[in-house]
Amino acid sequence: MKSGDDDFRPRLGRIRAKGGRASKRYLGKLYAAMEKARPGVFARRSRARFTGARIGRGSGVAAAFASRSHPFAKFRARRVAVKIRSVRLGVSGLSKARAHLRYIQRDGTDKDGAPGKLYGPDSERIDNKAFLESGGEDRHQFRIIISPEDAGDLEDLKGFTRDVMAAAEQDLGTKLDWVAVDHYNTDHPHSHVVLRGKADDGKDLVIARNYITHGFRRRAEEITTLELGPRRDVDIARSRVKEVSREAFTKLDQEIASVTDADGAVKIAKAATPYDQFRKRLWMARLKKLEAMNLAARDSDGWRLSSDVETALKEIGRCGDIIRSMGAALGADLAPARVGDFADDGVPGTLTGRVAGGGAIDDGHDNRFLAIEGADGNQWRVAVDFEPGAAPPAGAVVEIEKAGAAPRKSDVTISAIANRHGGVYSDVLHRQSDPSAGEAYRMAHKRRLEALRRVGIVSRADDGSWAIPENYLERAAAFEGKAGAARVRTLSWVSLDALGGAPVQTFLDDVIEGKRDISLVDYGFGAALDKALAARRRWLLSKGLAQELGGRINIDRKALKAREHANIKQAGEKLSQSLGKKFYAVEDGDRIDGVYRRPVDLPSGRFALVEKSKEFALAPWRPVLEKQRGMEIAGTMKRGSVQWTFGRKGPGIGG
Repeated sequence: MKSGDDDFRPRLGRIRAKGGRASKRYLGKLYAAMEKARPGVFARRSRARFTGARIGRGSGVAAAFASRSHPFAKFRARRVAVKIRSVRLGVSGLSKARAHLRYIQRDGTDKDGAPGKLYGPDSERIDNKAFLESGGEDRHQFRIIISPEDAGDLEDLKGFTRDVMAAAEQDLGTKLDWVAVDHYNTDHPHSHVVLRGKADDGKDLVIARNYITHGFRRRAEEITTLELGPRRDVDIARSRVKEVSREAFTKLDQEIASVTDADGAVKIAKAATPYDQFRKRLWMARLKKLEAMNLAARDSDGWRLSSDVETALKEIGRCGDIIRSMGAALGADLAPARVGDFADDGVPGTLTGRVAGGGAIDDGHDNRFLAIEGADGNQWRVAVDFEPGAAPPAGAVVEIEKAGAAPRKSDVTISAIANRHGGVYSDVLHRQSDPSAGEAYRMAHKRRLEALRRVGIVSRADDGSWAIPENYLERAAAFEGKAGAARVRTLSWVSLDALGGAPVQTFLDDVIEGKRDISLVDYGFGAALDKALAARRRWLLSKGLAQELGGRINIDRKALKAREHANIKQAGEKLSQSLGKKFYAVEDGDRIDGVYRRPVDLPSGRFALVEKSKEFALAPWRPVLEKQRGMEIAGTMKRGSVQWTFGRKGPGIGG
């Protein structure tokens, strides 16, 4: 046989051999296309554990993928937004889990404005306490928000949530223990699900990352599509048109950015299909909107985007989120032009204001905020991190300052103990170093370390000790500055109206004597504070508790201090009538023991209501007590404060 250019020599190999470099490149492209079509399905996986690959087998999703030849195919399935967060239940995890359940069941979330109702897979009513106790030893739990875009068209949101969780059980190969609450207080009805972090074999429930990011949402979309059918062209087109006017970073902006060069010039190709023509019209309309926002401009060559368009749009969207969250807290009193975020740069370092409400910065997280009406006339959103139940109530007056880039006092203590013990801190070492440090005080240090562990500054060993790095104080200070945290000091636990004639020392007295400077405006809380100061001056002068000399007022502080005890006794006797128990006043050196029931706010401060079977007392309150509601506590009054010790759960007595 004569040799020629068309001759070839076959090289036999194993079936499915990958061959040379060119074939590997082709195989890689093939797998990439398959992965893009069905994320996670073609990922390599081990048979030893679940990877989240078993998803999306429903006929609704299959039909949506089969119709990809249509320009709207990738938008065909019904859309569902899903947020999943794994929450580790550490030292304070159970109390935060309890607070989260209370929050999702708050007033105004049900269809008729009533509190949300907790339900489960087979029950219409679930007891919070029983669910929390069953998961008391869990390492973690999952908090899930399921928000179908077309939730209003679903026959039953509760049934939909149960279907989604049942499908997830099939995917994960285990029975799931969960509770949920449906919310109807937003434009899009949605469900909050709390899932225990235990599988039915008693082991920790570990969900693969690709199932969290893709699988759960795909299942929810599949079930929605099966019930409502695929989205119609007109519905898809309408949702795309809505993005044109949104003041946030949208899918349209992403598409425009994909055809924009490094100099900001937008290169829009000639439309080849009807869908290309439709999309081009959308892009042109969006560019005109961006032009009105000074984020795009037309020149001789066409359109040109601002270099910071994405950053600016995301910041505008964040401001919109702030206004929406503040609107939920302030209601009709919201003034959007005067709303600000206290964490932003350029905000004054100290703020005096009145608590108008509060809420969650993000429903999927525990991050909370207070809505503050400032004496400066503005309305501020202040991110806070209170123990559950310890935040000042609406009407309280607070002073807020930004936390500087400096370590906390607890950091200094932790560092000192660790330096003496080879970079190790523990509760035992703390107790040995400072025998006077109470359990609650040491627990505060462990909570601080737990917060720093989550950002990688410290690490915790299996025996409960902590590894503290040499540069701990510097890193803790940097964390404080970066967090943009706010420090909140409560000036009055009661409203201004209760302070005018209060026979106790108040923060108003400091302002009157010039010991505290507050800049006021003549509207809003500034005007209310000015009115309260005038009423307080008149009352002090009329009762002989102050004298005006040379235009200045001198207040008799000793006389006011002497009246505080009587004021507490009067409040206790009033409570005695509603509780049906005898009130006993606490003196310095007295022993206090009983069951902590709740806080009581008075003009002189916040007090803890501690009950026995036939009597009760009011003692100085501390935030750590909120974890002990319904529990037995004990302590001794010393110089106006109490060092508490905590015991077992108390009997079901009293209010």
